[in-house]
Amino acid sequence: MKFDALMIAVALLYLTSIALIVVTVIHGSVRTRRERRRALVIARLREPVEACVLEGKPLPRVPQNELDALLELVLRYMSVVRGRDAERLTDGLAEQGAVADLMQRLHARPAWRRAEAAETLGRLRLRAAVPSLVAALDDPSEDVRTVASRGLAAIRDPAAVPALARALADPSRWTLSLIAENLMAMGPSAVPPLLDLMRSDEHNVRVAVVQVLGEIRDPAATPALIAVLHEGDLNLRAQAAAALGKLGGPDSERELRAALEDPEWQVRAQAAKALGRVAHPDAASSLASAMPDDNWWVRVNCAESLARLGAEGRRQLELLTRHDDRFVRDQANAVLDVYGVRAAG
Repeated sequence: MKFDALMIAVALLYLTSIALIVVTVIHGSVRTRRERRRALVIARLREPVEACVLEGKPLPRVPQNELDALLELVLRYMSVVRGRDAERLTDGLAEQGAVADLMQRLHARPAWRRAEAAETLGRLRLRAAVPSLVAALDDPSEDVRTVASRGLAAIRDPAAVPALARALADPSRWTLSLIAENLMAMGPSAVPPLLDLMRSDEHNVRVAVVQVLGEIRDPAATPALIAVLHEGDLNLRAQAAAALGKLGGPDSERELRAALEDPEWQVRAQAAKALGRVAHPDAASSLASAMPDDNWWVRVNCAESLARLGAEGRRQLELLTRHDDRFVRDQANAVLDVYGVRAAG
């Protein structure tokens, strides 16, 4: 009996293996035929799609089962075309229902399908998709939220900036660098909505906005950042000093020089570092005066910034090597040696 049961079990395993092999072969064959048909459709559509791009002809109409192939072709061209040519392609897709289908996929049950739809809408740079992608920033899947954020950055619609900025200040969902990168990719178009958010009551949002404005480096943000530099919040003042150093300009330099006398060392240290970015020799005397500071970071940043300010910065460092304060002398000598800017002779 035991032998018969063993033989039956072996036979069942054998039959199961055969069935799995057959299913795999059939599935592979079906997939191969499907891919072959798709390749043939793409080859047939390539010429009329090129005519749409190059000659302004309408995008060819296709049956429902060929829409994905048409979409794939359009996406290839969207990476290189802009303006009216790109709009003609996306308008043609919308007329055939492809855009509505992508919007619907943002609500699909599988997260990978929602993420795929969000990525495609971003690659198509569809402004009409902005509200749906903003809503996807609250998707339960982190992958979907991340892809939606990247899609909004690709579309570069200022209407999406407030939602992205709030996501930037939410450390439970995204890394700071990812969302900041997306906002920075939008460039100056993101500045006006970000400036509006500077009036937010949420501290984290304001810190995030200051950081991103510094990275975008649009001079239009200078007055708002100067205003933050005079506020009471220590973190915001320090972040504003760092941002002003990236924007540069005479107004930024004037305010950063004044910030060298801020009561908090964190602000003084950021102002000293920022003045090195401004890279104007006139700042050398202010940095040299600020270098005898009780805080080590302030002294280091003053000395390193002086090393970046050319001949006048080197001259001030040489003078500081004879300062009464031993820590100031040591820091000046160290920077002159490390940066190799000590005057000959």
